[in-house]
Amino acid sequence: MTDPRDAAGLLPVPRHPPGPRRARGPGAALRAAADLLWPADCGGCANPGTAWCGSCARTLAAAPLELRLADGTPLRAAAAHTGPARELLLEVKERRRAELRPVVAAALAGAVRALPPPSPPGAPVLLVPVPARRASRRARGGDLVADLAARAAHAERAAGRPTAVVRALRVRRRVADQTLLGARGRRDNVAGAFAVRGPVPAAPCVVVDDVVTTTATATEAVRALRAAGAAVRGVVCLTAAAPPGAPAAPGAAGADPAVAARHTWAERGCGD
Repeated sequence: MTDPRDAAGLLPVPRHPPGPRRARGPGAALRAAADLLWPADCGGCANPGTAWCGSCARTLAAAPLELRLADGTPLRAAAAHTGPARELLLEVKERRRAELRPVVAAALAGAVRALPPPSPPGAPVLLVPVPARRASRRARGGDLVADLAARAAHAERAAGRPTAVVRALRVRRRVADQTLLGARGRRDNVAGAFAVRGPVPAAPCVVVDDVVTTTATATEAVRALRAAGAAVRGVVCLTAAAPPGAPAAPGAAGADPAVAARHTWAERGCGD
C-alpha cells in the first residue's frame, strides 16, 4: 500500500551494494559471510563500519513531526522523508536489511509516545498496522509494517508501557500498485479498500505505517476503523513527505528539510 517515492514523485535510484572487504584475522570467514547477509555500511549515509552510525542516529533523535490528516486526526512522523531517514526506509524495504528494523521500530515507538496521551492515562496502546497487499508481502518476505509494529510494541512493553498489536484491518478488494499514481489516483485506488476483520478493537488504537506521502492510505485505514466503531487516537509512521505540488515552506532557501516539512504539512493539514 505504500511506496518510497520522494515528494516530487520520483523513484529513488538504488545505491550500489558495498564493495568486497578484505578478510583478515580470526573469524574473517564469518565476518565475510555476515557482510553478504547484512552489509556493514550505514543505512543512512552508506559510510562503512556500522549499520547505523551515530550521526544518522541523531537525525531520528529530534522530536517527531506533529502533523494531522485532513479530518484532524493526529499524525506523528519520526522524521521527514528526506536524508538519512529516507535512506533508512529504503534500505529496510528495498534491500531487506533486517538488522535495521529495530532502528525503525524504535523510531515508531517514539512517534507513538508523541501522540496526545491516552485516556485514561496509562491505558493500553493498541497498534493497528496498515495491511499489506499480497504482492508486497511476497516482495518483502512478509508483512513489513506488521513486523515493525510488533517490534515497536515489544520495545514499549519492555519500558513498562502496555502496548499490543491488533491486526484489525484487511484488504477487502484488489488494489493497484500505487507507485505510478498521483494523489487523486491513490485516493481512488484505496477508497473503500480496507475493512475491519474480527472484533473491533476495544480500546483507542493507533494506525501504523512506514511512510505517509499523500495520506490516502492512512486516511482509508482511519475511515475503515471508525466505520466499524473503533476509536482512533492517531497515525504514526517513520517518514512523512509533503504532498506533490505543496508550496515551499516559508523561510530562507536551504532551511533544514525536517523543519520545512513540518511547516508545509502543518499549514496544509496533510490533505491529499
